Order: sequence, then structure tokens, then C-alpha cells
Amino acid sequence: MTLHASTTSDALMTQHQRRVDLIAQCANEVSKAEFARKWLSVLQSCSAWFSSLPLSPELYREPGGAFRCTVETAFYSMRLAGGQKFGTNLPSEQRRRVEPQYNYAVFLAAVCSRLDEPYRHFVIQRDKDQQAWNPSVHGAVGPWLAGSEYRVSRRAQPLAVERMRTGMLAQILVGSGLLSELDGEVQSDLFGAINPSMQPLGAESLLHKVVRQGVSTADEFDRKAQRAVFAPVQFDVPSAVHVAAELQPVVAAAPAPVQPAQAPAAPAGPAGQSGLAGAPPASTPAPQPVGNPVAVPVGPAGVPAAPGGTPPQPIPEQEGGTSKASPQTLHEALGIPNTITPAATSPPQPAVDPSAMKTPSQAAADRRDLAPPATFDEVLKGVPNLVRELFQALREDVAAGKATVQWTDKGLVLPKRLVGGYGVSSSTLVEHMRKRSLMVADEANQITLTPRAGQLILDQPA
Repeated sequence: MTLHASTTSDALMTQHQRRVDLIAQCANEVSKAEFARKWLSVLQSCSAWFSSLPLSPELYREPGGAFRCTVETAFYSMRLAGGQKFGTNLPSEQRRRVEPQYNYAVFLAAVCSRLDEPYRHFVIQRDKDQQAWNPSVHGAVGPWLAGSEYRVSRRAQPLAVERMRTGMLAQILVGSGLLSELDGEVQSDLFGAINPSMQPLGAESLLHKVVRQGVSTADEFDRKAQRAVFAPVQFDVPSAVHVAAELQPVVAAAPAPVQPAQAPAAPAGPAGQSGLAGAPPASTPAPQPVGNPVAVPVGPAGVPAAPGGTPPQPIPEQEGGTSKASPQTLHEALGIPNTITPAATSPPQPAVDPSAMKTPSQAAADRRDLAPPATFDEVLKGVPNLVRELFQALREDVAAGKATVQWTDKGLVLPKRLVGGYGVSSSTLVEHMRKRSLMVADEANQITLTPRAGQLILDQPA
């Protein structure tokens, strides 16, 4: 077996400082000293308790994973507790006193719920004396190792979950001083929520429910991290027809070429040839195009000669003797080569299906369909960032087809199970939506938002 080195408490706290800062924001204590006394001291004791141990073979299995799991579970639970109403059956004065205690109890229950999890799955053996760690006897693994290396072996069968043993270890970790600051009913709910049953039978306290959801959220995030499941980038490659429609140049109609004035047919020349229709007589100088004068040789019978002195070719005739010559331009009549291809002779554009084409406004709308509406800040003004992030995540997942919501004649219907999957309890969402008159109904399994709030998640059908 491989030897592992223990990790000091300060090193673990420094490694997870950003997560600790998030817990400090949720704690919202009046001073840093009070936060250090009630919250930071428990986290430091927990880092010494776990040292560099993994949590289990399946979850948080890297060195130091047990402490990372503790910090993340505490944060998720406290975030879920935000906006919850604890002690609703108590008088108002007593309720105002115990609500902060319940928020603190959520933190303690989340931190202490997995104190014996590494012991259940692994045998931790100290290298210097080959002694195995027992948390009920030796306490925290960090002081017990005292800098010694250790070996980890997996048990053939994990030990059974014993909530009473976990509660006893929680008393050792937290200490009687902090626990004595809680009222009796808060302490009772606290020890009932430590190491919560993931499928509770019968009624469960609100504290138990919040911690259970926090544990489930932390586990799910670690499973996704192990599978390297990340949100895909939404980018649809347009078809060739759409690209052609977007890039097709706008061609203005070319002005009709100026035709020279038709002159009467010239009399037959000495050789019996008739003059070219529209050509000037031999005695009249040929008209010149605008620009520098150009000397044009004149052939017999007043017909302009082609460059190099070659007479122009005779015009072919159609069947029946009628001419099929198209009207000539001035340059053609004078024999000047035309280097500009008329628009009419350009190769035809590929056929485009008009029904599949998108106008520029439609294409721009498609690029904006994942962005929040312009009234996003206006509708959700004053709500916590937790609810704002929920609306943003729901809009992105609904647009990507990963979440399903439904419009009715009353508003947008959200399943409560869907809301809970984003780390926000349905009661928290109901409370903030009701305060701002953005909720129509709160039913057993679903929440109906007003159209004004629902359009932030999914555009209302016409």
C-alpha cells in the first residue's frame, strides 16, 4: 500500500479559502471576530479532523476530499436555507430570536453529517506503530497522526450508518460552548438533521429537509465533475442555403444601354452593297464615345472596320430570312471591344428556397433568443442573486431542451422538482415571487408564474 502524508489544518483552510469566503457571505455575521468564533473555528476543527483523508471510494475520493465535501455541503445547505422560515409555529418574538439559531444549526448539521464517513469505508493505519484510527477513541485524525505517514485500505464491506455515533462525534467536534447557545427545540432539530436519511419516512423538519437537499446537491455536483460533464456550447452551423441568403449581394438593376438614333437605310454603294443600318455615311465622321478621341478606320460603303482592318462578319439570319441580331451598343457599332460583362450576361445565381430563407431581422432574433429579455433587471429588481441565477439557468436549459416548462392560460408552469434541481427550494422562489406579485398559484407539485415573470424563462407563444 502507498504511504500518504497528512495535511495541516492551515494548509487545508488556505486551499479552500474561496469556499470559506462564500460561507462567510451566507453567515452574514456582524463582525469578523464573531464569524471566527462561531463559524471559522468549527471549519478549522473539521480540517484537523479529516486532514488529507478522502471521503469515500465513490465521492470526493481525492486526498483532502472529505474536507472539500464538508465545505461544499455547508455552502449548499446555507444557500438553500436562505429565505426559509423556521419556527413558524412559534410566537413572533420567539421566532425572531430562534431564526438566526436555525441558520447556524443548518451549518452545524451540514458540517457534522459525514464525520465518520471515511471511517465507514476505509481503514486508516498509522505508519509509525501500525495502529488503526478509530474516531470514537482517538478523535481527530490530524492530531492523532502527528505528522506521521499513513496507509489507506478499503474495507471489504462498509460499516453501517449509525446516526447516534455521528451525533456523538459532532458533540466532540463542535463543543458544548457553542451548542449551549442554541435553544432546546433548535438543538433537537439539529441532532435530528445530522447525517440525514435521504429518504425520510413520514414528516421531516424543515432543518432536516434543507440539510438533506444540501447533501444531495453536493453529491450530484461531484458526480458531474468526475464524469467531466460540462454545459455544451450552443452553436448551430447554418445550412448552405442560409449562408447564401445572408451573403447574396444586392444588385441594382442596370440602366438600359443608350442606343444610337436609327437613321434611314443608306443607299446602295458602288459595289451594290447596302449600308449597315444605323451606321453613319462614309462622308460623316463616326460619333466618338466620351473620353479621349479614338481614330476608327472606316471600311467600304461607310461600314466601320474592325481593329486591324478586318471587315465585320455578316450578321446571321434566322430561318425565313428574318434577322435575329440583338440591338448593338455604341461600342459594338464602332468595333471597340467591350471588357465589361453586362449584368444580363452574368452567370445565374443558384436557386434559393424563399421559404427557408431568414431575413436579417430573423437571423438577429435567433442570435438573441438565448439572451435574457430587456426587462430582466426590471422584473427581478431587488431579488437575491440566488433567484436571479435560477431564472438565467432555467432560460438557458429550456432553450437547449434540457428542461421542460409549459405555458397555460394563467402563466408559465414550473415543476417544483425542476426548481429544486438548481439548488433553490421551491418555498424560497414562492416567497420572492409572491412579494413582487409575480406568482399566480402555488400547488402541490408546481408553481405558476405570471406572464411577466414567465417570459424571462420562455417567450410566451403568440
